[in-house]
Amino acid sequence: MSSFYISDETTFEEAATGGVGVFLAGGEIDYAASPQLKEHITRHIKAGTQHLVIDLSPATFIDSTAIGVLMGAVGSLREAGGGTLSVVCVHDNVLKIFEISGLQAAITLYRSREEALSALTMVG
Repeated sequence: MSSFYISDETTFEEAATGGVGVFLAGGEIDYAASPQLKEHITRHIKAGTQHLVIDLSPATFIDSTAIGVLMGAVGSLREAGGGTLSVVCVHDNVLKIFEISGLQAAITLYRSREEALSALTMVG
């Protein structure tokens, strides 16, 4: 069992200025960890982040509660000015949860952070 953790790759100020926020979330993202994930996403949106990239490459598990948090983030980013949520995901068991939930219809999944950021650069 691996503990949940979050690590900012951009500061809230950088994210608001550049419009793109990036943070890493790893370990097991479950019912107990979901409130922290939601709080972190909310802080980014309130700071003015338009496009959020959540790097879940070190995540070993994600449950339905966390899926709900990510879906909420999609709605909040859209309401805050047409923003987007991108997720970096590499573990097959986590990808399977995204596939089963149908979440990839609302969130673009990438295999690397570089790929996600490159796609945002093309859009912006």
